[in-house]
Amino acid sequence: MFTLHNGDCLDYLPSIQSKSVRLIVTDPPYGIKFNKGYKENVLPITGDDGFSVMVFMDDMLREWQRILMDDGAIYVFTRFDVMPYWWLKLKNYFDMKNCIVWNKGGGSPGDLEGNYAFTHEMVLFGSTSQHKLNGKRIGNVWDFPRERIEFHETQKPTTIISRIIEKSSNVGDLVFDPFMGSGTTGVSAIQNGRRFVGIEINKGYCEIAEKRLSEAVLSHKFLTPSNNRLHWTGGDSPASPSQSTLEGFTPAEQGTTPAPRQ
Repeated sequence: MFTLHNGDCLDYLPSIQSKSVRLIVTDPPYGIKFNKGYKENVLPITGDDGFSVMVFMDDMLREWQRILMDDGAIYVFTRFDVMPYWWLKLKNYFDMKNCIVWNKGGGSPGDLEGNYAFTHEMVLFGSTSQHKLNGKRIGNVWDFPRERIEFHETQKPTTIISRIIEKSSNVGDLVFDPFMGSGTTGVSAIQNGRRFVGIEINKGYCEIAEKRLSEAVLSHKFLTPSNNRLHWTGGDSPASPSQSTLEGFTPAEQGTTPAPRQ
């Protein structure tokens, strides 16, 4: 099941029940006005001006801390030039454990003669006091190839999101992404039998995410069409497929019966 919200995450976060989220996985704007230029008519990344996210950072992180369970975890994608700021802020609210290096390979756009290619990104990993990782212990350098850019300029592979979900949550747990983009975290959550709440301020990306998540639900037998909910605000509702309903479902209702840790 999933709930999507089109709007500002600070407006919607207070409606989520305290200690109801097992896992936060997100890829916030890096503040670098990013544009690969690979696709025409690509949607802009809202808040990627180097300022918008930073001014409300503490208000947002206090809410993340409030909604995360006592054995929950948080993963934040970032890059070298903004990572120190995120790390300094996050450690005031969470037990910051590690910086995972995603080796994505391949080349990158930019200064072809005066700079090295950007072939990795960072994922800041933190938790609350009782969190334990699932499965065998692994290293903090992860090799996952990039995926073809199809929905979003900074689209992450479902493979790396699935690893995060498998290591830090269980089937039935609630996964949350406050900067959902085109919905990759939600797709991976559904594919791994988790529930999902996502927030995205850009209406176009929210429409893409709704379509992707609805298709993911239909392709997995452990979820049925009636499990889905779309909470749409901030504009006209998109054309909703038959498996989505717009009434009577909130993140608080999703978070009342969290699954026990294994």
